[in-house]
Amino acid sequence: MEDQEVLSAYVDEGARRAFGPTLHVEGDILMFDGWWQAALRVSPRTFAVRAEEPPKPTDVLECLADRLAGRALSDVGSDFPLVGVITYAEIALGPVAWDVWSPDPATANFDLNQRAGHDTFLGDDVSGEPSEADYSAELGGARRLSGLPASLILTLGVDQGIADSLAAALPDCRFVSKPLTEVTPDACGSLLPTLMVVDATTDVGREFIMELRAAACGRLVPVAALTTDPGVPLGADLAFAPDSATVDWVQPIRALLP
Repeated sequence: MEDQEVLSAYVDEGARRAFGPTLHVEGDILMFDGWWQAALRVSPRTFAVRAEEPPKPTDVLECLADRLAGRALSDVGSDFPLVGVITYAEIALGPVAWDVWSPDPATANFDLNQRAGHDTFLGDDVSGEPSEADYSAELGGARRLSGLPASLILTLGVDQGIADSLAAALPDCRFVSKPLTEVTPDACGSLLPTLMVVDATTDVGREFIMELRAAACGRLVPVAALTTDPGVPLGADLAFAPDSATVDWVQPIRALLP
């Protein structure tokens, strides 16, 4: 998506993952140039905007201000010490200058206190249930810093003609193809794939998906399986018939990409 679409998704839609040419979203943080924290979404109605010069020439802060003003938010000042407390605790960011945008100062103070008062702010697990960390946004940012597309699709055991057809339908993604017999789940993890497409028409492919889910590096990576069986193979997120049109795979696959 374009940077303006990223801003819209961040401000208007509460998106926690979005990627554009120079902007991307990591949770509640709007990042510029892959690493510079441009804004913190404290709540849907309160934002902290970096009050410093960006590392490269850009109008991102002006465009963000216009977007916030369009939601009837205004710059209520910079005298909100809790912003620094929150950014230090949540993203280990040292002291920087922030301007707070909110309907009014009282609302800003209320939302900041609510954010700082969350049990999760102190790292407590309030649900009592263990949860897997989601590093997809961070991986997308790492890819941007390294000059790679935000999404890498790894095809395993997939016919090269099918892989080429899918690559043509997803031109903004990078594709890497490997035979199933030459890779292990751990080796796949070293490539940092955003999504995997696995030929699950044989027992080898179906077993590979299960082994992938058992490996730490493969628990969170979405998997699309090619199968002639009805239903989705165990461990996969999507299933496609190998002889179906790859253009029909694009929308379901994009729904799983950052």
